[in-house]
Amino acid sequence: MECEILISFKNEFPEYINYSNEDYLMNEVTIPLLREIAQKVPRVYVEQKRKNFTLNLDGTVRNACDIISLYTNNEKTQNWGYDYIIRDFEEQMMDFKEGKFHRFMDAMQELARNEEVLNALNGVFEDHDFGYKLIKDNPNRWICINPNIGTTIDFEELIRTTSDICKQTAEHIKQAREQLTRANELRARKDAIRDCLSAMEALMNYLTGTSDISEADKIMRDNEDKWGQGFIIKDGITMWNMFHNKYKDIRHGNNFDISLISYEETIYFIDRLLAYVKYISSKVTDSANEKTFLF
Repeated sequence: MECEILISFKNEFPEYINYSNEDYLMNEVTIPLLREIAQKVPRVYVEQKRKNFTLNLDGTVRNACDIISLYTNNEKTQNWGYDYIIRDFEEQMMDFKEGKFHRFMDAMQELARNEEVLNALNGVFEDHDFGYKLIKDNPNRWICINPNIGTTIDFEELIRTTSDICKQTAEHIKQAREQLTRANELRARKDAIRDCLSAMEALMNYLTGTSDISEADKIMRDNEDKWGQGFIIKDGITMWNMFHNKYKDIRHGNNFDISLISYEETIYFIDRLLAYVKYISSKVTDSANEKTFLF
């Protein structure tokens, strides 16, 4: 059986070197992260040996060590015996601290061909605020869980802005950001979109003093001096109706996956919905600034 050809991390995230490490590790690794990987991966093989006594434990760990050496440009281990090999494995892992980040990522996705290793690695990544997650059954093994990468909207800035206008909107945006950290899950992608829809609905209703988004849309479109051109305002209700008609399980949040939506589509829709929220919010803040200036 042929090995699946995996897409290199650098090809999947060509701009990774420009990402910020402020909230998540996006282009660097730490010693604690590497040390925990070096400890957890061999334990997976030990547990697999316990379940399958025919497994060659030394050979399996040696193979993992050789994978790491390929990406750290080291010589393959010449040792045999579990204790000696895992020592080499840990030493080779530590070399990634000074190595190129994309080579570390390619090495991890090679190790993650073993699904139990994949799960163990994701557990380590979560504990260390790592900005990526491994997924299975896909040549693109990495997804970015940093909600500010991939989207054109700055979540933090928009949360700050909307908190001063409508706290309910800000809370929904926070929830959408959280859902995006699990964007490998279909339900999480849908929930992220649902929260963005709710953020838009809450903002429109609050600013127009209504409890119905259709009524809010009409009020806004009837006042272009305040809210801007009608065809822009109409985009909100257009998206609302589209999701109600085409993605019924998104809006109502039930457990029946009657529609599919990809990661790329999710990012597109979230960008579009939050761009609308940002636009409406700007009309409020611009108006407030004008009044302050006139005063």
